[in-house]
Amino acid sequence: MPQYESRQEHPDAGHEPGRKKKKKSFSSMSFLTYILFILGVSFVLSTVAILVANDMFGLVQDETPVTITLDKDETVSQVASKLKENGLIDYKWAFKLYAALKHTDSFSTGEFQLASSMDYGQLISELRRANQSSETVTLTIPEGYTIQQIAELLEKSRVCGQDEFIETANTYDFSHEFLENVPMEENRLEGYLFPDTYEFYINERPVSAINKMLNNFNNKYTKEMRALTEEHGLTIAEVVNIASLVEKEAKLPSEQGTIAGVIRNRLNHADAYPYLDIDAALLYVVGHKEQLTAEDLETDSPYNLRKSTGLPPTAICNPGVGALLAAISPESHNYYYYVLDKTADNGSHIFSSTLEEHNAAIARMNKQ
Repeated sequence: MPQYESRQEHPDAGHEPGRKKKKKSFSSMSFLTYILFILGVSFVLSTVAILVANDMFGLVQDETPVTITLDKDETVSQVASKLKENGLIDYKWAFKLYAALKHTDSFSTGEFQLASSMDYGQLISELRRANQSSETVTLTIPEGYTIQQIAELLEKSRVCGQDEFIETANTYDFSHEFLENVPMEENRLEGYLFPDTYEFYINERPVSAINKMLNNFNNKYTKEMRALTEEHGLTIAEVVNIASLVEKEAKLPSEQGTIAGVIRNRLNHADAYPYLDIDAALLYVVGHKEQLTAEDLETDSPYNLRKSTGLPPTAICNPGVGALLAAISPESHNYYYYVLDKTADNGSHIFSSTLEEHNAAIARMNKQ
């Protein structure tokens, strides 16, 4: 009986472990398959999200001009098809969903000048506005122009009204990456409207005109410049701010790096030199004039760099590439002061390392 009972138990004992092992292996494989499935789905969804976001916000796109014509009473679906056919969007369904969320169901008629770098909001804004003229004008925006001067130039040239241009610059949420951390406030785009020669439409929409200049800035601020900016521990906003001061202060291109070096030295030794003492920033507020008055110098403003420490709240003009490069990689020296050299007629400066040297230079210039 003991042997018989033993033989009855062995088969059961022999099969049971085998069944448990098989279940464990099957369970492990199922769990692994489930994890791989979840990871795969997550990857696909994240990839789709990135692609749609790039399309929606006009990212990773170049400034390719495209002209499209809308007929009367075209539906959102028909408009989306035209935008996709012309390479302005990649996903019709995403554009239609965006339009629905913005309660957009109609567009203007006529011919429209668009760009592949425009985001969905800009495209809809353009297509809902009154049709612009097909007549164009070529304008050169000089280096050092302010937003106000650009607005006046555009109005004088019949591109768009200066008030609408400035309001758009201050309030429109442009999607460019370099504006990501720029607060929505007055003069926020000062420094980013790249000075260059442009072709504008007569009666062009401010959003479109500004977008051209912002796209140009994005192209001119190269990958190499961005790498140097990061390497030197700066932000693009800081570079633009410093470059605007350099643009206004340096009359000679050869002195841009030197003046940028003075600004850097003062910022790096703020305990000893808390104020930049650059009056060009104050002129940005009180208006450009030949000579600041005693009353001007007492102006209570963050742009008064005789009373306010550090950089001004925004750039004070729109600098060119030379000033931007000088701000990124300033000249290395021991100068902390400079004064206009009245003995020269080319706008050059006298640079000094100490206050004594600087005062002596000022005394010499006052005799002129």
